[in-house]
Amino acid sequence: MAEDAATRARRLLTLLPFLREQRVIPIAALAAAVGSDERAIADDLTVLSLCGGDERDPSQLVGVLVEDGVAEVFADLPALERPVRLTAVEARALVAALGALGVDPAADLVRKLTDYAATSVDPDAVATTVRTAFAQDKHAHVIAALDLAAERGLAVRIGYASWGSGEVSERTVHPYALYRWRDSWYLLAFCERTNEERTFRVDRITSTAITKTPFERPAGLKATASPLPDLDALPRATVRFASDGPDLSDREWPGATFERADDGSVTARIPYAGTAWIARRIAARLGDAEVLEPAEVREAVVATAREMLSTL
Repeated sequence: MAEDAATRARRLLTLLPFLREQRVIPIAALAAAVGSDERAIADDLTVLSLCGGDERDPSQLVGVLVEDGVAEVFADLPALERPVRLTAVEARALVAALGALGVDPAADLVRKLTDYAATSVDPDAVATTVRTAFAQDKHAHVIAALDLAAERGLAVRIGYASWGSGEVSERTVHPYALYRWRDSWYLLAFCERTNEERTFRVDRITSTAITKTPFERPAGLKATASPLPDLDALPRATVRFASDGPDLSDREWPGATFERADDGSVTARIPYAGTAWIARRIAARLGDAEVLEPAEVREAVVATAREMLSTL
């Protein structure tokens, strides 16, 4: 079936974050990242080089050159750096996209856009572009690739850095949805390695490669503004850490509270939805952390530690 112009336009927009981050990049790397073939990507970049990059100057084209299997950026790429005038349809789409980013529906911007919009539109195409634009530059290409894979229903090989050691492992995941929560991006996906649904921090994803293996999204899966459950409703474990460190923060332990003692130890109250997650993290500290309560978390840590030792 022939590809429509809207689909190709979305793919062209997806390529921009990759080009913005790496001024010189092999066509093969771009093709692997977005799940396409090299000839198609070369054609896309040729089309992109013929597009206007500044609506005030029709002669100002997108500064990208394709030669000898390499794409090279030789001028500033288009960016959302000036005010834009929206049609009613575009305003409606942005309302839906901002909702996907977790923006409060009662916010003034959303309310004004809603009042201005007069017609309905499927916001999915705009949501992808807005999400990428809101991402930090160094993670924009990861979000663009995951968005594309989720749209096409294709599995992705990712490199994922451990929260403690920084060791990178390769996993194959089925990307379901992306969320922005507390200034960080998260990916909700099925992980083939653990055979369970997991939430991944995007800033720990070191590489992406879209495969040709299709997957099916679970029926009834709904996107929410937060990748985490209601933290106030969860039980809490009391954990004493022998020494303080930069990882003892709400960013690394969502919803936790910390009490720092004069001897350098830290007592934390950590919410948990299941014992597996918290047990793995505490066992990985190799004795630096002690669970004071409850008993179910202490027992889970002991079982996890024994499992880890059996693999040595």
